[in-house]
Order: sequence, then structure tokens, then C-alpha cells
Amino acid sequence: MHRILKATLISIALIIVLVGCSAPVADDAEQVSDPAKEENHDDSIKEENGKVEIDLNATETQWMFNDELMADIWSYNGSLPGKEIRVREGDQVVVRFNNQLDVPTAVHFHGVPVPNEMDGVPGVTQNAVMPGETFVYEFVADAPGTYWYHSHQDGANQVGKGLYGAFIVEPVDQPDYDLDQVIMIGEWSSMDMAHGDNHGVMQHGEMAHGHHGNMDHHGMHDGEGHGDGHMEHHEMDHDVNHEQMSHDEMMKLMYDTLLINGKAGEAIEPIKVQEGDTVKLRFVNTGLFTQVITIPGHEFKVTHYDGQEVNQPEWVSGQAIRIAPAERFDIELNMNQPGAWGIQVYAEQNPDRLQGLIPVIYDGYESETIVAADDFETFFDWTVYGAPMEIELGNVTKEYDMILGSDDGGETFTINGKQMNTEEVDGHEVYEVQQGDVVKLTIVNETDVDHPMHLHGHFFYVTSRNGEPLSGSPVKKETLNVRPNETYEIVFVADNPGNWMFHCHELHHASGGMVAKVQYSDYESEFVPDPDIPNKPE
Repeated sequence: MHRILKATLISIALIIVLVGCSAPVADDAEQVSDPAKEENHDDSIKEENGKVEIDLNATETQWMFNDELMADIWSYNGSLPGKEIRVREGDQVVVRFNNQLDVPTAVHFHGVPVPNEMDGVPGVTQNAVMPGETFVYEFVADAPGTYWYHSHQDGANQVGKGLYGAFIVEPVDQPDYDLDQVIMIGEWSSMDMAHGDNHGVMQHGEMAHGHHGNMDHHGMHDGEGHGDGHMEHHEMDHDVNHEQMSHDEMMKLMYDTLLINGKAGEAIEPIKVQEGDTVKLRFVNTGLFTQVITIPGHEFKVTHYDGQEVNQPEWVSGQAIRIAPAERFDIELNMNQPGAWGIQVYAEQNPDRLQGLIPVIYDGYESETIVAADDFETFFDWTVYGAPMEIELGNVTKEYDMILGSDDGGETFTINGKQMNTEEVDGHEVYEVQQGDVVKLTIVNETDVDHPMHLHGHFFYVTSRNGEPLSGSPVKKETLNVRPNETYEIVFVADNPGNWMFHCHELHHASGGMVAKVQYSDYESEFVPDPDIPNKPE
């Protein structure tokens, strides 16, 4: 994995798309979307006097991942990722969301501290938006940062089919970067075993017919457990008993194509720079795997976690960054090493199948061979990075444990031995708080897999890992990856009344039950779930 790669080695195996191998395409999906052609004409966002109005439509769309790979996806405004939304700190944001799909859905603004009724969680804060209906989300963007928006209805399925996009809140003192670019990392599966349907990609004329036998998968593999940019067939034989596979094994088999901003392989768009440029890259992991990012040839500094500032970040090099599902890392680079480089991205637990290269090309070096990351020295450690700074949160008034477990070895997942029943939104752990409480949670992972835990509506500070206090910058986040056998302590202030989800953002884990709720005892919600609407919050 850690060696020089050449762009000419990256190739995509021919994939034939057959008509009828997935859900029918909506009438407005007859033409393949090309967001580049729409870039200069976009009337879906209107800005005036500190108010930003966005028309956001969920539609079914045919999408080209590259010249040889096409599939039917669900999208926001016809593109993958959905239309990037940028607002300024203090803006009033109005999102008119219209559901043009044939299934219910909703929109969650991940990480943005919105009022509870705007959180977009069906069955908890609103009813799912039914086909043909509209819901208006309205809030003030008062917390600058890198965020994203995605479906929170049947999320493992709907986000996986493409319902996500970037949401950026620029601070009033936004630095003047030469380039400020979002990089959204995701995965695609040739078939969705978890739901028994197909995403529109078929191999060499073979039909799924509702099952998964004899269906090829494609992965990046060099025969030694490392990816080298080649796509190779992986046949799923009838002899394989999928029912006996663990969730983790199934995940590695299902997902076979890494996406960078909706593109795969050689279609991943290069980052074009000039010598002397100051570049900001906003990495967003929209997928299900912890990804590893390596940046060759340049020093960089990590300026934000989940959109929140790092105190006095220093320049580093030779360090790989792990970014878990739903996390964001903002990185600054000084472009002082002219050439053709490649930022390598691969799934830590699935590198054979999921890896990609983001070209970084200096002006005048377009014809050069791309040099990717060579060996990296270590992984970036955010617990010791940056400078310490006093944070006044007040005395802790509530303390709770959050034990992440599984009663059956990884098919279902629990918090404190409890599971959310997604059909009834019941049976889960509830953490009772009151407005003004300072809440401390001790999170322990007793499973064998990563759990990126996401708290809605609040930021928290990470105060210790495995019993050791953090020694670097204060770490303010809302999504924390808890790796196997790790223990974290976090503290947050209960300053946003409501009923809030706290769940794993490996969305299959959430649908498998790893969901709790932070519930304000002094909050009375006006929302009443409609029993006739199939709300499915995870």
C-alpha cells in the first residue's frame, strides 16, 4: 500500500449496465446528470440580506462514476454528492425540501446545532416526508464549520444510494485561500445484500434475479493484500453461504468501489494548483468504513475536527490520517513542491477493494507521472496535536456510561445492553438531562469493530482516551470513533433542548440497534408521530 503508484496503472473493469436490474428510473432521470454543465447556472440557491434559500429535491438519477461504470442512484438535485451548500456565519437558512422519490425520506444537517424540530429524524423530530410532499427546514447557521447533509430515514440504504451532500458554514473571518475544496469520500456496492436489491450495476450480462449467486464484484488488489489501482473480478459463488458470514465479512464483500466526490478510478477529478498556493481541503467521510488518507511530498496541518478549530495546529508530514464514518478533517497545505502528486485514500479494513487516488497537479506538470504516498511514518494522533488551552465547562452534574456491545457477535449492536427497535423507536437507552447540565459520558467499546458515535444537536469535548487526559489542543467534536477496546470520556453542556439521537454512524450498526437518546426532561415536544407514516429513523 505504501509505495509509489502510477496514474497509468489505475483502470476500471468493464461493467455492463442492464435495463431493469434495479428500481425503475424516474422520468427526469432519462439523461445522465452532468453537474459540470450545470455549474454556471444554478437557481436552486438564492441569497439576499443574510438569508439563504435553497430548493433541495430528492430524485432518482442515472449517474456516471466513470466512463465505464453507471448506475441508478438517489440524489439531491441530480448530482452525487448533492449540491454543495455554502452559507456564512449568522445566515438564516431556509431549505425547501421536496421528495420526488417513491419512498419516504428526510434530511438531517449533520453536525449543525439546529433546533430540535429541524433535526430531520423521522419518528423523533418529524414525520418522514412522503413521495411528492415538501418539508421546510429553517435555522440560523451560527456555528462555522465543515458539515454535511444526508437522509436520516433508513440511512444505511438511502445514504448508500447517494442521498448526501456538503454543507459549509464559512466564518465571518474566513481566510482567503487560493483553493477551498470539499472532498467527500464514499463507497458503492455492485449489489446491496443488506436489502436484497441491486443498485443498477450488473456484470457481463448476468442477472441477479433477487439473489446474489454468480455475481462479480470488483476490487483493487495486487495479489499481496495491497491495492495497486487495478480492478479485479471477485465472483460470488452459489457455494458461499452468505447467511453464515458476519456483518463485517459481508461489508467487505459488498462494497467494491471507492468514490471521491461521486467519481471512481481515473474519473476522480484532479486538484489543480499553482506553486505558492494556500490550499484548504475539507475531507468528509460519508461512507461506512474508516478511511486512511496519506498526503505525499508536502507538509500539512490539521486545522479543524468536525468543523471545530484546533488550537495552534503545527505543520506535520509523513503521517497518515484516519477518518471514520461521518467525521470531517480540515487540512491546509502550502503548495511548495511542484510536480504531479496523488493523495491516496483507502479503507483501513478493506484496502483490497476500496482505494483511490486524488491527483494533485501543479500548473505545468500535467503530463508528469503521478507520485503517490510512499511509506508513512505513523498515524496522526489528535490526542497530542496542537497546543493545550483552558476550557471552562463548569462542574459535571450528570455522569453516564455508554457501553458499546453486541449480544450475537456482530449481527445486532447494543448500548448498555439495549437496542433501538427501529419500527417503534423504542427499547433503547435514554440519557435524561436538563437544560444547563454538564454531562460526562464514559464510552467503552466491547466489540471487535469501530463505532463512530454521533451526538445530534451538540458538540462535546473529548477529555481522555484509555484513562489518559488529552495533552494537545482541546478536541471539540460531535462524531467520535471508538475503536475496539478503547475507552473515552467526553463532556458536553446540555444547551439545546429537545430529544436527540446518539448513535453509531456505521449506519448498519445503527439499524442493528446501536442507538440511544439524549432526552431533556424539561422539554415538551409538539411533534406527534403519524402512525400511518413508515418512519424509520435509522
